[in-house]
Amino acid sequence: MHLPGEKWQARVIEILQELIRIDTTNPPGNETAAAQYLAGLLTPAGIEIKIIESAPGRGNLIARLRGTGAAKPMMLMGHLDVVAADADEWTHPPFGGDIHDGFVWGRGSTDMKQMIAISAVILLALAERETPLKRDLLLAASADEEHGGRQGMGWLSRERPMLFRDVECAINEGGGTPFRVGEHTFFTCQTAEKGVCRSRWMTYAKGGHGAYPRGDLSTVTLARALSRLDDGHLGGRVSETMGRAMVLVAQATSDSAARRVEKLLGKNKIEAALEAAGFAAEDIGRHRPLFYDTASLTGLRAGDPQSINVIPPSATAYVDGRILPGQTSDGFLELLRQAGGQDVQIELYNGQYSPGLESPSDASIIRTIRQVIAEHYPGAQTVPWMCAGSTDAKHLIPLGVPVYGFVPGKPFPQGIEGAGAHAVDECVWLESLEFGLDVLYDIVYRFCAQ
Repeated sequence: MHLPGEKWQARVIEILQELIRIDTTNPPGNETAAAQYLAGLLTPAGIEIKIIESAPGRGNLIARLRGTGAAKPMMLMGHLDVVAADADEWTHPPFGGDIHDGFVWGRGSTDMKQMIAISAVILLALAERETPLKRDLLLAASADEEHGGRQGMGWLSRERPMLFRDVECAINEGGGTPFRVGEHTFFTCQTAEKGVCRSRWMTYAKGGHGAYPRGDLSTVTLARALSRLDDGHLGGRVSETMGRAMVLVAQATSDSAARRVEKLLGKNKIEAALEAAGFAAEDIGRHRPLFYDTASLTGLRAGDPQSINVIPPSATAYVDGRILPGQTSDGFLELLRQAGGQDVQIELYNGQYSPGLESPSDASIIRTIRQVIAEHYPGAQTVPWMCAGSTDAKHLIPLGVPVYGFVPGKPFPQGIEGAGAHAVDECVWLESLEFGLDVLYDIVYRFCAQ
């Protein structure tokens, strides 16, 4: 059942604009204001609303459209907070929600207030139907995802886990992105995401006068250790999600290509498998992190620039680690110690560890997504995929809620491009927004009503 009428396409644009205009930069967040705006839209339609604050101003909205209860609930989810934006760097005001050149401009337009707007419209449209759904449909619009969800989904999963009882599946950010390999178009459905394991590296040595350099300075020792990380890709291996994805991509070319890719993956020849699947060189580089634990140097601290003539007795580095499903904090820290060597102390930083996660890639919601994409974009296939980053899925999957990243976007035509998540001039293409609404509405209706 397709979304009836054009009014909903106009409505999703309007709601997205209003959400962008509510500044929910985190910190401080101010997500309660956005949650109250959504409550004002949804309550008159008979949709049950709860706004739960984990702290003053840190509001989380849970909306529920009641069904018959013949099947378990489905949940749409997204976060209300956004990262900071410097207006002086932007072409259009980051919190203006303006429309120019076929795009809605603003911070959060792709990460991820467009999903919140789409979900709100889906709830409103389904609430108008005379026949109730077989499932309850929930919307969880949470706070604080950009800082790990400690005031948002993490807090809710710990303090209000019963909110998610019996939820059969959730649709989240992290997938839905179209890509091309040769003549074939694929849409990703995130069934896995990498975990986080951040570390602090420390070296110590005798301090002294800058006029007397030595080879064992704390700064030099640290620099040598960090250089051994090379390009930051460690411990390559193939997850179930990405192994399945690569075979499906290759199979679109031929069965023999699929067999070759499967054989290469079995030997852990990752780059060769990507090439055999048909990926171009620049795409191989972009997708490599989905097959490796990775380490990125993001911070350095040593000495005092006001005392540039003083050799510091210690030096510290901060490394952002992203780990594949199955890796542990102890296992990853050991990889780092093997790379860094004996002259550097490496430890988990500030408890910042969460494991990588996978949801089943053969679930019924996946089959529904595949069917709907095939209808809306003939010839395209949907493949399971991994997110290189971390989302709020990490709080729900341990509760037994399978989470799938799928916010579908329309492929850009030649010569058109937009700025995405966290970028200056973040914007969403209107045609992509409307496509996402149509596709997600059909997925939700088909899954909840049939």
